[in-house]
Amino acid sequence: MIALLFGSIGSIVETSDLQRRAFNMAFAEHGLSWSWDVLSYKALLAKAGGAARIHDYASAANETVDAKAIHETKTRLFWKLLEQTDLAPRSGVTDLVSFAKDSGIKTGFVTTTQKATTALILDKLGLPEFDVVTHRGLGLPDKPDPAIYGYALNMLSVAHNRAIAVEDNIDGAAAARGAGLTVLGYAGEFGSAALGDITHTVKDLGREGKNALQTLVRGTA
Repeated sequence: MIALLFGSIGSIVETSDLQRRAFNMAFAEHGLSWSWDVLSYKALLAKAGGAARIHDYASAANETVDAKAIHETKTRLFWKLLEQTDLAPRSGVTDLVSFAKDSGIKTGFVTTTQKATTALILDKLGLPEFDVVTHRGLGLPDKPDPAIYGYALNMLSVAHNRAIAVEDNIDGAAAARGAGLTVLGYAGEFGSAALGDITHTVKDLGREGKNALQTLVRGTA
């Protein structure tokens, strides 16, 4: 059995600027004068986990904040922005998922974001149903810890060397690599070129993703 696993939200839909706006709105609600512009936010994305970014940013500014509470506010505001925004899958995502389905390849969405947020995004995108969908409620550690990928592979009964992960960020790619998967780096609008340091990056996910899956199928036949 072969599996195609999409990682974080950004691997299937572009929400980076919505996320940035939600952070800034949350800062304002908590009485902070912080404002993350596009360039600043791109740099902050080098580390996964919104609460961790807030904590590190506060530490660098010699400020003490409740990073968890601010991040919870950001999540609520991001949810509202998502509800108000028309979303479309990133280029190649729908074609690749449909190809996998038609080819008898298992599919998954392997993220540690909130379950409600994951469900809303998938509902708005209208993608073919994934065989496994993970979320923060499972209690597994954030990426780059590979545990979430191990969980997904176990749920699908697929070996690590028979799975391909699509990731848009450094920690996500590291998690997939740590779990032994082949990784396709698909950086988004705010993505980092550093993805190329740890994985193969693609520009045309539909074409290159299909080629990678077909190669894996031939290699394990």
